[in-house]
Amino acid sequence: MPFEAVPLSGSLGAEVRGVDVASLDDAGFAEAHAALLEYGVVAFRGQELDPDAYLAFAKRWGGIHLHPHLKGLDDRPEIIEIVREADDPTGFADHWHTDQSFTKTPAMATLLYAKEVPAAGGDTLFANLYASYDALSDGMKATAAKLRTHNLYNKHAPRSEKMQMRVTEKDKPAEPAYHPLVRVHPETGRPALYLSDSRSTRRFEGMTEEESLPLLDWLMGHATRPEFTCRLRWEAGTLAIWDNRRLMHMAVNDYFGQRRVMQRITVKGGPTVGILDAEAPRQAA
Repeated sequence: MPFEAVPLSGSLGAEVRGVDVASLDDAGFAEAHAALLEYGVVAFRGQELDPDAYLAFAKRWGGIHLHPHLKGLDDRPEIIEIVREADDPTGFADHWHTDQSFTKTPAMATLLYAKEVPAAGGDTLFANLYASYDALSDGMKATAAKLRTHNLYNKHAPRSEKMQMRVTEKDKPAEPAYHPLVRVHPETGRPALYLSDSRSTRRFEGMTEEESLPLLDWLMGHATRPEFTCRLRWEAGTLAIWDNRRLMHMAVNDYFGQRRVMQRITVKGGPTVGILDAEAPRQAA
């Protein structure tokens, strides 16, 4: 089948039409993988996937990363269903973040499958963290390379009643995870900023939240400048996959009064490696 990725913006993102992901052969999957590395997020339109086919496609990208706090479907715990009812005032993921950055080994990729979407609204924004890193001054790059972030999951954030916590997790305190602010992509070797907004990335290691906040706020504003972003408009049957190692995303909470149902799977990742860690072997050699 023909595979043509059409860019969503000048910075990142692409969409593909006329491709059935459940029927991709090895050559087609290699093209999908190459597109993900090039564009950061790829949307496949017009998919008709049952849970088995959806999960089988996700497993081609790697092992499945189970959310440490939220429950999946009863018969498919790997799939988290994100339901927003028409009268539900709460949002989900409606702030800039990278998935699972609050875990020591964050998810490599996220797959999101649109089951039911509003007539308008409910889009997802993405930000290219390669580009925002490249645009930093040399002085800021040198400073950022030395910093590590303190990341923590907020178990008490408002969320829909449909988004249930695992029973065993409700009363346990969340554990922090530390990551380099400048992360080297393990497949491309490119450096990228790696952070979420202050609801997840709370501070820098060795600093207080008050000391950290001005730089974190500046970095978030810089990383989400319009020229570094794209916008994905969902259609029922759209399946998107994005690379958490090099971008942030945010669900736009602008569709109150309409129902939205999405199914999410995350793929396991590896350790986060900072740019100074990655350069050390070359310098020693």
